[in-house]
Amino acid sequence: MIHTKALLLSVVLLAMAPIEIVAGTRLCVHIEADQNQKDSFFKLVLNELAHHPSHRVVDSECQSLLTVKFFSLEDVNYLTCRINREVPVRYDFSNPADLASKLSQAISQVLVHDPVYLSDDITHYNAIQRAAHSILKRGNNYWRLEIYQGIGNGNNNVAFAPGGAVSISRGADHWQVYTRLYFGGWPGPVAGSDRILRIKTGADVGLTYEFNALSNASFYASAGLGLQYLRYKGRLDPADENSIDHRNDFGPTFHLRFGFRFLRVYDFDCDIFVAGYLPMFPADADTGLGDFYPPSLQAGFGVGF
Repeated sequence: MIHTKALLLSVVLLAMAPIEIVAGTRLCVHIEADQNQKDSFFKLVLNELAHHPSHRVVDSECQSLLTVKFFSLEDVNYLTCRINREVPVRYDFSNPADLASKLSQAISQVLVHDPVYLSDDITHYNAIQRAAHSILKRGNNYWRLEIYQGIGNGNNNVAFAPGGAVSISRGADHWQVYTRLYFGGWPGPVAGSDRILRIKTGADVGLTYEFNALSNASFYASAGLGLQYLRYKGRLDPADENSIDHRNDFGPTFHLRFGFRFLRVYDFDCDIFVAGYLPMFPADADTGLGDFYPPSLQAGFGVGF
């Protein structure tokens, strides 16, 4: 019985306690309109803002500033909305009855692009959610062009495969997600018992962490998965140049990449990197070139813009 009374008392106290409503971005409103229309126009703006719980109108200590201008000239009405220093939204119309709908459209467009609102109140997110929020909401896209020297296992020798790559990434703060296409190979002839890596090509997706988010230069580390195709060429008989055979390997890979990125405060950056690939597929069984595991490295230089 005592436990029941205590439970009921707790419920009553909770019901009587003030409920804290999660507040939106604190918004100050500045109105510019003809003096005889200013008060009624301000009320119309406040009424429209009441439909947007993402923002809360305040008189001071505001996080964002909404500027709304309305005036008429030669029977044409002009409406302008702007949030902070973002690009304004403008409408012109002749029918005064269209004011409410145009105002609704303009306010909706500028509020949804408010940078303060987009980056506000993510403290309850975990680390993965914060990184995803930064990448999706505030991220920038980057293209990269790279040249590299590929180094692979040729069983009895080192197989070189110079090549190039193109990638696109999107990132913010410390994190970037990326996809990358690369192609390389050795164009020279086969000599003796060597195995040459005639073609090395593939596609990757992965995640990059830059150790310094804002400085001009930073080390970084990447990890990801991909698909890779390797085509080896070699002689079955080292003394017979006509005994050429091929080996084709294809499948998923895991890769790690480490690099140093600099000139990051400009419209482009430079990148020195080394990447290691670990294939997760068996060797080609229909060849006489040998059953050896084909891990590989890439070391190169890239430019991002």
